Amino acid sequence: MNLLFYKMRTGKRGQIVAILTVALVIFIIAAFLVVNLGKNKIQDVRTSNSVQAGVLAGGSAACILLNSMANVNDSMILNFVGFTLMAQVTLVSWMVDYALLIATAASTLVIGNEVAGLNTVTGVTGLCLTTASLALMIDGATKLGNEIYDMIEELNDKLPKNSRDSARQYAFSNAGVDEPRIPFSKSGATDAKSYSLLETEFDKFMRLLPTTNKADVDYDTSLIEFAWDDSRTGHVINNKISVTVTPVQKVPFRLLKFSEVADENDTINAYLDTQDLTGLGGLIKFGVTIADVIIGLIWSTAALIGALAIVLGVFAGIEYGLAATYAATCASCSWFFCACCWACPIAAYYTSVAIWMTAAAAEAAAASIAFFIVYDATPPGDIPCFAWETRAEHPLSAEVSRTTTPSSVNYGIYTTDWPVHSASASGIVKDGSIFPPKAEFDIIPNF
Repeated sequence: MNLLFYKMRTGKRGQIVAILTVALVIFIIAAFLVVNLGKNKIQDVRTSNSVQAGVLAGGSAACILLNSMANVNDSMILNFVGFTLMAQVTLVSWMVDYALLIATAASTLVIGNEVAGLNTVTGVTGLCLTTASLALMIDGATKLGNEIYDMIEELNDKLPKNSRDSARQYAFSNAGVDEPRIPFSKSGATDAKSYSLLETEFDKFMRLLPTTNKADVDYDTSLIEFAWDDSRTGHVINNKISVTVTPVQKVPFRLLKFSEVADENDTINAYLDTQDLTGLGGLIKFGVTIADVIIGLIWSTAALIGALAIVLGVFAGIEYGLAATYAATCASCSWFFCACCWACPIAAYYTSVAIWMTAAAAEAAAASIAFFIVYDATPPGDIPCFAWETRAEHPLSAEVSRTTTPSSVNYGIYTTDWPVHSASASGIVKDGSIFPPKAEFDIIPNF
């Protein structure tokens, strides 16, 4: 019996050691897997986050410029609308004044109608001033429209650079670069403060990145990399992060001029329907529809005021002839006749009116010639009205990869597109097209 209890008490001694040994090995392997897989997952997430941050920043920079271009284009549209309204009112007023002037000039043939002669000269002066104002309107609207278009092009030139540079900056900032700092003993620093101010290679890389971007003018597809060594484990491990950005490219524009407005009147009027035009909406849309007629009327003003110069010259010739006839009668009278009582003042009247008419004809001729000179230099058909976009999308893509050697671990390559596509990990919601109408690009991330 004692032997039995002894065997029961001592027969399996030492088995727990074997079990613990096996469990410890399994635990070590599991810990190794957890640490390494966790590290890989962390790097994977960081790489994914960096490409999302990069494409969001690049798209946001593009949004700012695209909206700026749209806002500037609104100024061009206002310039076009203002000219259309002023041209309609000016031309109608000019035509009415022209018809009245012809009737007034004819009234000068009535003997003693000095008021008609004075009104003729005044009316011609008014017509010439209106013609000069119209010429200045055309010249001013053309110059202002071209300046606005130059501003749009200046913003457009920045579009690839700004979107690429922003994408690069944010991609590297969020890539999780964990470059080790040089040990304090080897840094040459005298205290903790001076040590904290020392730059790592990555700090220097990020500080010089704007300069690097400025020197890199290849905006189609650009690759930039940063590599660093890590020897904290006793082995030299090389890490490299690569960022490739295909930025938003320049927007192709077609400059729509006043001579082309009538051909696009359906599209333009559909755009105007979306705007708050208050009580002028009908007049503005009418001006769009008859843009070609306005151009024709502007040309007609120069031709008509030239014709007016000829008409006034004919009237002046008639007045000179009448003045000569009555002057001859006045000269032939004697004290026994009373012809000088009426012939002499009539001759003086027609002479003065003829002189007024000659001056008015010269004024009208000068205005016509001057208008044609301005018209040839800045024809109204060349007034810029819209910068019309010929492309609907503004894509941007970013790619970030991270590799580690000598273990050759690739943490993944992530590509993200803007605007959002179904396969994208992140992006930016784009609402509307840039021109026309005024665009409103939404830079809210859509993760």
